[in-house]
Amino acid sequence: MKKKRIGEWILVISLLFAILLVAGCQPSTDQPGSNEKESEPSAVNDNSPTDTEVGAGDSGSEETEGQDPVVVAQQGWEISAHASSFVVDSEGNNNPCARCHAPMDWKPTLDDIPESCQACKFELEPPPPLIAESEWQHVSCLYCHEADKKGNIQPEVSWLEIPALEEYSEVETYSELCLKCHNTENVAEHGLVVVGSGHADMECTECHSPHNTTTTCMNGDCHSDVLSDADQILGHDDDHKDVSCAACHDNAGWDVGPDPETSVWTTFSPWSHEVMIGEADSILQTGTVPFSSHDIGLEVNCERCHFSGNTWGLTESVETP
Repeated sequence: MKKKRIGEWILVISLLFAILLVAGCQPSTDQPGSNEKESEPSAVNDNSPTDTEVGAGDSGSEETEGQDPVVVAQQGWEISAHASSFVVDSEGNNNPCARCHAPMDWKPTLDDIPESCQACKFELEPPPPLIAESEWQHVSCLYCHEADKKGNIQPEVSWLEIPALEEYSEVETYSELCLKCHNTENVAEHGLVVVGSGHADMECTECHSPHNTTTTCMNGDCHSDVLSDADQILGHDDDHKDVSCAACHDNAGWDVGPDPETSVWTTFSPWSHEVMIGEADSILQTGTVPFSSHDIGLEVNCERCHFSGNTWGLTESVETP
């Protein structure tokens, strides 16, 4: 009996010694020079780039010269429409809108998923018509850039095709990437991006910053001097200070007029949207929405605004100085 107890104590002491030995071999995060655990990839709704250059088009100005490109990209994103994308349509729904405005929030129906997925014969609950703003996830870096195993955003662009699976697809150009969402054909009350005339062969990012998304024709080296006093270009004067470039230089033949919200003269994009009524019948809704034309040319037809009986009280004739 005594020998049995001695054996049990030896076994207990051996186990304790083994536990202490294993614990002593573990690296401590408090010790200098210890190996930190490799971080997991960032979640898809993580909005902050962590390392390396992100995209292009935000550097080179005096304001950003010498700054960390990641910081510049993050600052640009924070003031963009991509960082504030919450939207509700006229009927109080926004799940369909989330497909572009917040893809990680989007709840597809069986009609939206690939046919290969339907082979498993599973059912999907009807998606909620409204996603609350508190649950809304905006368009983060990871929809256009992959992250490495440490969560660092990569500079190359690619499209997050299936957010729930973090599955990306390759894109050939920046414009192809932008048009994944900005292809608004058959989307109600959305302006249509049709690039033409002098800009037909240009990439979106040659005019638009890829991170803050803004642009102006006077940026860069293209038209920086069009408003200079030396040029004296007809229409580039104080009388037209509230007229956008597209309002005069549109080649698409869109309607022109003041934007009801900003009072700035702009073009109005036509839109059409087919709405199904029952299983067989449909109606076509049409209208226009204030939206800058992307079919921009050099020639201007002043008679689009300056015509007899115009509703804005503009002069009928235009005199060349």
